Amino acid sequence: MPTDPSSPAVSVCIPVHQGAAHLERALRSVLDQDVDLEVVVRDNGSTDGSSDVVRAVGDPRVRLVRVEETVPMAENWARTVDLARADLVKIVCADDAVAPGALARQVATLTADPSLALAVGRTDMIDGGGRVLFANRHLPRTLLGAHPAAEVLRAVVRHGGNPIGPPAAVTFRREHYEAVGGVDGALLFTMDLDLWVRLLRHGGLHGGSATAASFRIHTGSASAAATRAEFAVQREFTRRLIRDAEPLIRRRDRAIGVVGSYTALARRYGLFVLGGLRRPDPAEPR
Repeated sequence: MPTDPSSPAVSVCIPVHQGAAHLERALRSVLDQDVDLEVVVRDNGSTDGSSDVVRAVGDPRVRLVRVEETVPMAENWARTVDLARADLVKIVCADDAVAPGALARQVATLTADPSLALAVGRTDMIDGGGRVLFANRHLPRTLLGAHPAAEVLRAVVRHGGNPIGPPAAVTFRREHYEAVGGVDGALLFTMDLDLWVRLLRHGGLHGGSATAASFRIHTGSASAAATRAEFAVQREFTRRLIRDAEPLIRRRDRAIGVVGSYTALARRYGLFVLGGLRRPDPAEPR
C-alpha cells in the first residue's frame, strides 16, 4: 500500500475507559518518543475525568475522541484503531507505558524489513505505583531476532500463554490488521494474542532484547481478574491454534504446551498476588 506523505510514521492508539489514574503517564511515555507520530485516544464513556487528563496534556499530536456510550473493550480497541492514519500502529492500554526509544526502534525494524508483520520488545511488569516487579518479561530467547511465522506459532503453543507480550510492546502494520479483520473479542482474555497470531499470516516477527513497554499489575486493571474460566479460554485458544496451524505444530510442541499452560497460569497468579501484596511507597502519589 502506498504511504501517504502527510501521514505520521506511526499511530499510537489508546483506548480508555475509566483510566484517568494512569493515563497521563501513558501519554507522556508515548509523546516522549523520538519518532513522527500521532496519538489517538478514544474515551469509551469514562466518568472519571479521563478526557480531561488528555486535554490537559495539550499536545497537538494527540487526537481525542470522546463518546458517551460505553461499548465492550474489544469494540473500543477496534474503533480506536479505525481512527489511525499511519501505516504502522501500536495499541497502548491506558495504564501501561512505552519505554524510551522503543517506538523508534520498532518503526525502523518494520520499515527496513517488509517481510515482518510484528516488531516486539520485552516488557517490565510494574505495580500500581510504577515500581518494577519483574523486568524483561515475555519474548523468550528463542524469539529474539527475526523469526518466520511457523517458528513463532510453535513457540506460542509450547508456552501455553502469551510469549509475545501485551499491546504496548508490539507494533504492527495497518494493512495486515485490516486484512485479518482487526480485533476479535470472541475470546476476550486472549484478544491481544489472537491478533498477533492472525497478523503472523502476513509475515514474521522480530523480537528485540530491550524493554519496549511497562505492563501495570494492580487490582483495578482488567488483567487482574485472572480466573479458572479465563484459563479455560487460554486452553481453548491454544486448541484452536493447533487445529488451524496443524501442519506446522508437532506432537512434541503440543505435549510441552500442556505443561506450559499450567506454568503460565501459575506465573500469572504469582504476578497479581505479588502486585497486591507490595506495600505502597509513602513517597508515591496515591
